[in-house]
Formats: sequence, structure tokens, C-alpha cells
Amino acid sequence: MALLEKLKELCSRLTGSKKAMTIAAVLGIAGMMMILFSGGKEDETPNESVPETPEESVWTDYCPQTERRLEELLSAIDGVGEVKVMITVSSTEEYIYAQAENVNGDKKENEYVTVRTENGEEALLKQVNTPVITGVAAVCEGGKSDRVREEIYRTITAVLDIPPSRIYVTAME
Repeated sequence: MALLEKLKELCSRLTGSKKAMTIAAVLGIAGMMMILFSGGKEDETPNESVPETPEESVWTDYCPQTERRLEELLSAIDGVGEVKVMITVSSTEEYIYAQAENVNGDKKENEYVTVRTENGEEALLKQVNTPVITGVAAVCEGGKSDRVREEIYRTITAVLDIPPSRIYVTAME
């Protein structure tokens, strides 16, 4: 009850003073303006949005990112030193769309499942397969050492799940 009485007293003070009423009105209008303009534009998309179409996704970033991460990992191994990595892939990203099977008697038909979006109807993306890594080349300062080369082979095999026959390690000049 004491809080309610204090609020009533504060309201009576504000309504009794012309200066306090003006300040309250200005602050109220400023607050409303901040709320009104803080929403952003309606046509703006947030930075974390998922690409609307697969073409907007850049699969070419996959190899450079993987190479950079692998270089960081390999350079942390004792004796490797500076390392450069090149990854080869057999394909680009593969997009798999949801399909519905319609059976009419003996005839089977597959249709893509579509969803309504702001841009009309689009096929429903079910899965995105990353490119298949077919080979890795690693050039490093410690590449003359059998122990270092073996550590690199084991690390790349474990991280990328490719056989050692698809990996080549050599010494840097």
C-alpha cells in the first residue's frame, strides 16, 4: 500500500507543476519516437536469415574455410611448422528437395513438395550435402621427418574421414 500512495503523490506533484508536465510530455514523445523508428525497415532482412534459394549459398567458401581450419590444426602439431593445405572436391553442394509420391493404380508419380513464401511457391529443401573431398595435399616445413608426415596423415584421415591414399604430404622448400 505504501508504494501505491507514493505513486499517487508523484502523480499529484507532476500534475501540479507545468514544468514537470512539459518534461513528462517531451520524454513520452521521445520514447514513442524511439519505439517507432527502432523497428527498422519492413523490407530489411535480418543478418541471420537463411538463404531463400540455394543459389544464394556460396559453396565455394567450403574449401577455403576447410583448408584454413586444417592449416591451423596441422600447424599446432609438434614439428610441423608452417603448413599450406589444398583440398580437392569431386562436386559442388547437392540440394535434395522433399518429394511426395502419388500412386494412381499402377502408375507412381513423384512431385516436389512446395511451400508458400513471400515470393510465391518454392520447393521444400530437405537436405544440403556438402561437397565430397577427394584429396588433400599438405606442404610443411617439417615434411622431411617421417614422424611429422605420419602425424599429418593420421590427423587428416581422422578429421576429414578420407583414406591415406588420398593424402599427400611433402616438405616445404
